[in-house]
Amino acid sequence: MNSLPSRRTETRTPLEVAITLVSLDLVTYEVTTTCDVSLHGASVLTKQQWAPNQRLDVRSLQGSFNGFARVVHCQQKGGLAFVMGLEFFFTDGNWNHDRGYLGRAATG
Repeated sequence: MNSLPSRRTETRTPLEVAITLVSLDLVTYEVTTTCDVSLHGASVLTKQQWAPNQRLDVRSLQGSFNGFARVVHCQQKGGLAFVMGLEFFFTDGNWNHDRGYLGRAATG
């Protein structure tokens, strides 16, 4: 039996997009940016530590992207910053109206 963690099966595209994160579980939110995105997930810089499996409403400040996600991991990057991995279970719209990436986001 293989004890190595499973590897991501889809590639992520480096893309910095300003977003809002709103917790569906707690009364908290943050305005931040993505590091990279894919059809079913994103890596996000954050100033606070979010709990694994916490449910979030994610919306781009430019473009028309919106979605619901869960926190997969949130690891301290150094200093006061964290890198958070998100898994989307519903998405709609575009990350950025200037670029065609994820022209119409697929439902996860």
